[in-house]
Amino acid sequence: MASDDPTIQFIPSNEKPLLRRAGKYNIVGQIGQGGMGVVYRAVDEDLGRTVALKFLPQDFANSSVAAQRFLREARAASALDHVNIGTIFGIEETWDAQKFIVMAYYEGRNLWERIQNTANPLTSAEAISIAVQVARGLGEAHSHGVIHRDIKPSNILLTTQGPVKIVDFGLASLVATQQLTQTGVTMGTPAYMSPEQAMGKPTDHRSDIWSLAVVLVEMLTGRQPFEADTIPSTLYKVVHENSLLLGNVEQPFRKIIAKAMEKDPANRYQSMQEFLAAMESVAPPIVKAGPVSSKTIGLPEWAKRRSVVAALVVLTVALSGAIWWKTFNGPAGTRTSKSIYEKYLQGGELIKRWDKEGNLDKALVLLGDATKEDPSFALGFARLAEAQRMRYALTRNKTVLDEAVKNSEVAVRLNPELAPVQVVWGRVQALRGNSDLAMASFERAVRIDPNDADAQLAIARQYERLGRLPDAEASFQKAGLLEPDSISAHDFYANFLFRQGRYAEAIREWQRVVTIAPDNAAAFVNLGSSLSESGRYDEAIEMLQKALQLKPTDMGYSNLGVAYSRTKQYPKAVAAYLKALELAQTNYMFWGNLAGVYYRMDGLDAKTKDTFGKAIEFAETARKANPRDAFVH
Repeated sequence: MASDDPTIQFIPSNEKPLLRRAGKYNIVGQIGQGGMGVVYRAVDEDLGRTVALKFLPQDFANSSVAAQRFLREARAASALDHVNIGTIFGIEETWDAQKFIVMAYYEGRNLWERIQNTANPLTSAEAISIAVQVARGLGEAHSHGVIHRDIKPSNILLTTQGPVKIVDFGLASLVATQQLTQTGVTMGTPAYMSPEQAMGKPTDHRSDIWSLAVVLVEMLTGRQPFEADTIPSTLYKVVHENSLLLGNVEQPFRKIIAKAMEKDPANRYQSMQEFLAAMESVAPPIVKAGPVSSKTIGLPEWAKRRSVVAALVVLTVALSGAIWWKTFNGPAGTRTSKSIYEKYLQGGELIKRWDKEGNLDKALVLLGDATKEDPSFALGFARLAEAQRMRYALTRNKTVLDEAVKNSEVAVRLNPELAPVQVVWGRVQALRGNSDLAMASFERAVRIDPNDADAQLAIARQYERLGRLPDAEASFQKAGLLEPDSISAHDFYANFLFRQGRYAEAIREWQRVVTIAPDNAAAFVNLGSSLSESGRYDEAIEMLQKALQLKPTDMGYSNLGVAYSRTKQYPKAVAAYLKALELAQTNYMFWGNLAGVYYRMDGLDAKTKDTFGKAIEFAETARKANPRDAFVH
């Protein structure tokens, strides 16, 4: 927050002494203070991430109207999820019942501070880039019925990560909800108010269009268009005078701004999308493509060579979530050097074939090296966490899961606006039994990039867990359309079909997997299981034996045991289950299946009881590790 003009609230704003702690948040300093709140920088000790905490100023903490406005800010902003809107994590309370908003903390400076740097004024391209990003964020807010009503340079953050962020929805108006302000009460910041705001009249989304146009004039000229010595004089100019500064704005910007700053809202652009389209029509191509950072890095020389670019495009298409353009020119966490990025790509390729001996170990080494060499590489940390998550799924080693949690948290802290980051964060939370957090992350991933196949697969699995089967199937199918040659897309969908008892369709999907990758042992295991469930036992045994020739695995032996058991070949079933337990000694399902075979054999009652006891023991251990696992229960 900065002194581009005080926000008029008609309520006291004396500062509360600096806090030191609020629940799990260790407060390390005050960031700023405005009419509707005091903001502190803090560390979330559970997640190890830096956040911003916003408290009501002490003088009106007991004001019901102020409290409602404060809560309205949290609700208004938390309902929005857009790269150009500051993220709200939630609203919490101190031990003495002081409510505070937990917000994402962004490194950088606000636009007001940038404009004050007269030695290095903003260029037209920079100004339009910032305005375009703000318009995108406001357009998203307006589409959800939220009007900001206090757009000004100090509420626009220029993050070091790249994207521009709109913050401070303290005066936000929620369309179709009861207004907390009374007619005739002026709220906002005088120099940026629309005429209708200045006169205390009802406002709508067109007031935000006016305010953004005023900010754009200030960026282009370095001066506020309605400067005056007093607040009343400023408001008079806003209502009655046209700004002479427009004459200093070059065409075609002048024409666009003039329309956005029409005194009568009916003569302005009628939506933020209209205003955005007008600005984009005169914006440089790079602005139209997305956020432009002051740290934007151009393509390096080696990447301009056609043969190298072509090779990388092939790798990029194969690796879900890795977008070439973003890697070198996108927000923080995606830009990195050639050598580090190549390790990231190689790690991703190895993860895709996790079924091959040593691939996951090699991926962990490569991705570990990449993140050590570039501690700001969010995608690298996300991919490392994904490899560790997969290792945990195979080994149930709690230490590996802890590492996956830690690295996924680092990825989120570095850049939560990347779909792969949200996907792995959600998958880790799902493993820990936090279904709500997982679903929120997957939904965000899909909003960020609906064409990310991995995001579609992740949310599909979560839909399935929630019993939303049509939604799950639609997302599984979309992932397959996005990446028709993806092993994961067909494998995930086949697993879904298998769990729904649709074995013939599951067989079809796994047959596609083994066609794409005829050396994929895991796919042959699953194909054999589907054939077994379909009663095609001879074919199932053949497929499972082929899988074990490719790679001996616990699941391969276990499923072979099932097929032998169903054909009453009990000694062979016992041998297969014992092989499975050699590879996975604590798998309660294997112990239970083995006990079931002993039960069907004569003279093995004591062995049956002991083996079921082992199954119960290990199942109880698994339940304690994840008490929300329905399958264990």
